[in-house]
Amino acid sequence: MATTSIPSLAGIEAPDREDPVLSFRTALPLGLQLLFWTVYGVVFYGTLLRYLPFPPIAQHLALWAAGSGLAISSFMGFGLHLLLGTTLHPIGKTAGVLGTVAGSGAGWGGLYYWGAEALNPFAGPVLNLTATLPGQGALLTWPLAFPLLLLLWSGLALGVRHLYQQQVQRRQLLEAEMAAERARLRMLRYQLNPHFFFNALNTIGALAENAPGQVQTAVRELSGFLHYTLLDSTESPEASAVQVVPLQDELEAARHYLTVEKIRFEEDLQWTVDLDEESAAQRIPAFLVLPLVENAIKHGQRTSPSPLRVAIRGQMTTAAPSAPSQLVVEVTNTGHLRSEGHLRSEGKGGTGTGLDNVRARLDARYADHSRFALTEKDGRVRARIEIDADALDKPPTTDA
Repeated sequence: MATTSIPSLAGIEAPDREDPVLSFRTALPLGLQLLFWTVYGVVFYGTLLRYLPFPPIAQHLALWAAGSGLAISSFMGFGLHLLLGTTLHPIGKTAGVLGTVAGSGAGWGGLYYWGAEALNPFAGPVLNLTATLPGQGALLTWPLAFPLLLLLWSGLALGVRHLYQQQVQRRQLLEAEMAAERARLRMLRYQLNPHFFFNALNTIGALAENAPGQVQTAVRELSGFLHYTLLDSTESPEASAVQVVPLQDELEAARHYLTVEKIRFEEDLQWTVDLDEESAAQRIPAFLVLPLVENAIKHGQRTSPSPLRVAIRGQMTTAAPSAPSQLVVEVTNTGHLRSEGHLRSEGKGGTGTGLDNVRARLDARYADHSRFALTEKDGRVRARIEIDADALDKPPTTDA
């Protein structure tokens, strides 16, 4: 991304596109600088009146002090920007910053005194170097006051610069996490058993010969499933985060998937979907449940007696009366768990990558607010997802 530098004290680059964080880095330092020197000018004017009871002259001196300070700080900021962009050792950078501030302060003091002598015929008494007692207005004209004020301003501006850099780092980390999440989502989408499509097409071909009346149903269900897999299209410029969908949409895609498999396996497969009204509207990352359904079919058909029974259930529950509610999604199938070593020894059936991705995506998005378990009991394998209600993506509100 091409950028151009601006001579601000914070040493921040000008953006070439509109962005909240990028706008912050230019608007805040500029506004802060104008505010600082405006306040300085007002204070300078108010305190100077105690020693110079001629408001017009005090006003001119205050404008000159604030204006020259603004100019010097701007040039100093450009120098600090170049200095901080070098590869010097931190000690060298610190020494360079202090030297730049001291030199700029001396230059500002000299510039102010030169202008004060021209603007104020009574400059001598006001610029008396012995008038440095705390609370006296002449303290602001003390030679050391100029570098000290620039040091104060530099610390403030560099603090803003550091704050901006932290914001950029957080944003870059967030963008990297979202890119990784989108990559995982696409991998899961492509991983959903490619043999399913091959087998579905073979099933449709067989139906065309033996049961042409079911071809339309099979094509419709396959089309519905394929339409869902187009979520998170990278061609959409508006896609700024991983697609989240209502749970009912995810399970509707599961119904399309299971209907096609039912046509293929006929009486060897039975399935049910049970979803209560409250859980149906909860929004979850797309393709969070489908890998569990695909696993239930893929592994269940190898370990379950006929028929293979698959059940999907979604509901809002509470572990105890005083406990917060949570979304629970379970996918169960008859059969047994198969070890990773067994799967690899067969050379087929997967290696658990889909389940690992489900775990990783839950942990990345919900952290300690979600749980995933895969268990076997009484001849049934159960994959269970729990997500605390407070961590779920809120459904969009609509105006009545």
